[in-house]
Amino acid sequence: MIRECQICLLVSFVVACSAAAFAQSQTDADRAAQTAIKAVHSRDIPEASLPCTPDEAKWWSDLRMAGKAINPARAGKSETEKLMHLIKEGIEESYQIPVPDHYAIVLWRAVPQYTDEARNKKINGSVALAVELLPDGTVGEVKVAQGLDPGLDKIAAETARKLIFLPAIKNRKFVPVWSPMTMSFNIY
Repeated sequence: MIRECQICLLVSFVVACSAAAFAQSQTDADRAAQTAIKAVHSRDIPEASLPCTPDEAKWWSDLRMAGKAINPARAGKSETEKLMHLIKEGIEESYQIPVPDHYAIVLWRAVPQYTDEARNKKINGSVALAVELLPDGTVGEVKVAQGLDPGLDKIAAETARKLIFLPAIKNRKFVPVWSPMTMSFNIY
């Protein structure tokens, strides 16, 4: 009888612990919410986390503020010019970037426009691109990896050249990287 009670208590304890663990585990909705939050912050330029000089700290702080000023819905010319000026200043002054290695951060991306011909033909789909992001904050080569329509391929490449981004960082310097990108064209 004592043995059966001990087993009953053990089973009750395991069931209670399992229920508590299940209640504390993430739901699909929680995971989706966390992913959405990460997506919103994916365009945030990180705070300085590595040792740096006071000049580097001020420059990085100014650069972060310039990045935050770029509206994801509509990039203004003055905000873009300020960011580009700060990237150029960091390169010219040989500043050590005060963050660990980091991928390029796209701050603004234009929406590709349909050509009249493609709209009339009701062409839908995506253009796959390989885009070279240069250390000075400009776009280098744009290669069409998989096209859709010659006119839309050209529009996609031109749209990619308008990207506003913080260059990738490696060993505390801005570096060039190739980035995959897709441009979607959908008629609803």
